[in-house]
Amino acid sequence: MVTPVFGLLPTTDHRRSQEETMNLRRKAVLTAVLLAASAAVVSTTSASAGAARQELVCLVTAAASDHEQTLRRPSVVVDRLVEDTRSYRGRCVEYGERADLGNGELIAYSQADGSRPVSIGMIMTDGVLDGLPHDPPNDGKWCFDKDGNGTVDPMTECVGGYENQLELGWNFQRKVDSPFTYVLANWNPHGHIPVGVYNVPHFDVHFYVKPDAERTAIRPGPCPVLVNCDDYELGKRLPDAKYLAPDFADVDAVEPGMGNHLIDPTGPEFNGQPFTHTWVYGVWDREVTFYEPMITHEFFDGLRTGTINDGCFDFKLPGAWQESGWYPTKYCLRHRDNRGEITVSLENFVYRHAS
Repeated sequence: MVTPVFGLLPTTDHRRSQEETMNLRRKAVLTAVLLAASAAVVSTTSASAGAARQELVCLVTAAASDHEQTLRRPSVVVDRLVEDTRSYRGRCVEYGERADLGNGELIAYSQADGSRPVSIGMIMTDGVLDGLPHDPPNDGKWCFDKDGNGTVDPMTECVGGYENQLELGWNFQRKVDSPFTYVLANWNPHGHIPVGVYNVPHFDVHFYVKPDAERTAIRPGPCPVLVNCDDYELGKRLPDAKYLAPDFADVDAVEPGMGNHLIDPTGPEFNGQPFTHTWVYGVWDREVTFYEPMITHEFFDGLRTGTINDGCFDFKLPGAWQESGWYPTKYCLRHRDNRGEITVSLENFVYRHAS
């Protein structure tokens, strides 16, 4: 797990080792480099910047790319920093787990203001979209010999695509009042059911609010969609209607290692429009278990090349929540040109009491 530097803590050990001393000096130098870079941008920006609207920026420079510092600067300065350095808007993130995929890397991250989440998401470096595995259509983690012939056909007897489970950072999980704990990213090179809608190359980005042990206990078997039949019945036990967003329906999409997927048949992809990105809710044994944006490879590539603009999208919300905490009301898809990476995030959090 990777976490950013949050600042220097005082030590009670007056016999600090030489290595610790060198680390402290190094961090002090990095901080000086960051502040100098910010000051340089300010000095080359118009004098009116001082009176402009202020906003947060995470300052990152090429000279100190492994050190990030949150600053508040005029918007015109932030624009320059984002253009000329590896800085990004908002508070510095806490990085979680990461995994290689394609020719790049997936990284879980979170931003918080005290105990309130600002954003939780996944970074996808641009290289991920190249060199992705295609055949077989999955990594073989969730398979079942349905025809009983003694072998498993990866085309018809395995599901789940290529899976990477990424824990959010330590501080977020323990200090932020939110049920979200990890991201499960699935690359589906052939898509999945229903055929004619979602059978195009795409990513499923699940944000789970339940422990990973609960998810991985959902076994493969002969029932839809290749799930253990006892587990299938658990997946079919839906939460009370008040905890379900309007229009989302159970279509027997219960999968091993995931749970049941509820989809919205009023969405554009079911009404004559091509599938680009959409929203899914996950449930298991009467509980809502994950929030999921699904995004096509083509859409992500459009973000990367600039033919598709960044955007944030509302999704339908339930009338009540099973657990108190901060919950998102939008998902956002963006490209950071200065960093060569795509972000998928949940944002615009509101506090909800369990009822």
